[in-house]
Amino acid sequence: MLTKSKLSSQWIYKYYKELEGYNVENHGLLIMQNGETVYEEYNYPYSADMPHTLFSVTKSVVSTAVGFAIDEGLFSLDDKIIDLFPEYKACESDEWENLTVRSVLTMSSNKKFSFLQDMTGNYMEMFMKAQFRKDKGFLYSNNDAHVAAALVHKFSGQNLIDYLTPRLFKPLGIDIPNWETNGIGECIGGTGCYLKLSDLARLCQCYADGGKYNGQQIIPEFWTREATKIQVPFEKENEGYGYLFWIKKDVFFMTGMFGQIICYMPQYNAVVATMNCCIDEGGNERAIINTLSKAFEEESTEEWDVKLRDYLENRRLKVKKCEEALNVPVNKTFYMTGFSNKLSALMFPASIIPRSLTASFAKRPKTNFNQASFELTDDVLTVKWMEEEDEVIINCGLDGEPRMSECQIKGYFYKIWAFAYTENGKIKAVVKPINTLSTQYITFDFSGNTVKIQIKGTPSFPEFILKNATSPGFVRNNKVIKAIVTRVVGALVSTTEMPMRFKCK
Repeated sequence: MLTKSKLSSQWIYKYYKELEGYNVENHGLLIMQNGETVYEEYNYPYSADMPHTLFSVTKSVVSTAVGFAIDEGLFSLDDKIIDLFPEYKACESDEWENLTVRSVLTMSSNKKFSFLQDMTGNYMEMFMKAQFRKDKGFLYSNNDAHVAAALVHKFSGQNLIDYLTPRLFKPLGIDIPNWETNGIGECIGGTGCYLKLSDLARLCQCYADGGKYNGQQIIPEFWTREATKIQVPFEKENEGYGYLFWIKKDVFFMTGMFGQIICYMPQYNAVVATMNCCIDEGGNERAIINTLSKAFEEESTEEWDVKLRDYLENRRLKVKKCEEALNVPVNKTFYMTGFSNKLSALMFPASIIPRSLTASFAKRPKTNFNQASFELTDDVLTVKWMEEEDEVIINCGLDGEPRMSECQIKGYFYKIWAFAYTENGKIKAVVKPINTLSTQYITFDFSGNTVKIQIKGTPSFPEFILKNATSPGFVRNNKVIKAIVTRVVGALVSTTEMPMRFKCK
């Protein structure tokens, strides 16, 4: 929705089209200029009032908490981590003398880590015991960010939600967010927070305004300046890393996996906030800098206003209507066969929430759902299954109208939007847990007293794993080794999309 004619709809339209070329599924775009919202649009079924998973945008929220803590004297940038956490047994190394609070805020701890590391347990304990890397310097890591979060938790005596509520969330008008936690109640520092797009835009604007909001000083002014300037320079001129913020040519960014970007462009006094779903995240950033920025430089026209409006209407996800009567066994419970159970659990257990979307792997079911049942009315197919102790209910509209369901999995709340139709004798369901960024495509193939259930999703879990498993820092830069790793990992993760067989006893 354009609220200011000066913002060019031509370049907003071209930005959306460029995202399509990069295979980016846009969920929402919000633009503020001079402190006012001038554009806000969401791609159905995503909406302004639905918190969205942030992934590593969470790190910048953690940075804000650290800024408050330092301002209140709880610890300092130059305090040594080894001194701040004496309760943990640490690995033997002289490098502890150089590992400070500043180190973890700039991704410079030099500690080893794995992007598949399970954060369910005591993450600080894992960090302290981890060995130091041979290759020193900047290396992007969830571990470093979690240490920053754990510092605030330890020295304030509160988890980050409770700590930030009176200092940040309430003053900025942000509802208390959901935030994934580990087994000892710490908010995960590298990922796991859920906020609305408008919440993040206000947070970014607050940083741009020196920490002020509605005339009141919210974030310490010194922190908004220091966190968003280059602390670790990169090879490219005017690019680097601040305190859990990215900086490129005077633009500071809060970014998250799969294309979550919130940035401030000082030349236009503008905040751009966008939520997306994609594997290749670089395309979205390029489209913002090279294309969307031109929307501030040209006047809009009625012709482009109409073209943009038509595009936004037509991009809505097309919902299919079920044209055939369904032959679904009701009042029966189907149980996963032993072979399917073992095969589908090779990487991560099957779930309505793809494991690629739970980057912390915190508090997630450790086993497959092992039973399913079905209910059918004229216009709704209801599928029920158990994910350990939690019941997942999916109401699939059959009449061309999606249905919304609600569930909790390990204490986390999800709204599930779904519809179903038939194709080649099979039931196809399109399912979106809309406070994540996933779309799950589920096929139910009934035959006698069995049903095969196949779950494929976007972002593609195999594609996500393959991209990360062969990225620099995880695999030696050797073509032969990378080829072997790609083949082995590819064979393993492909099992996560194989049909699972359930049988009625």
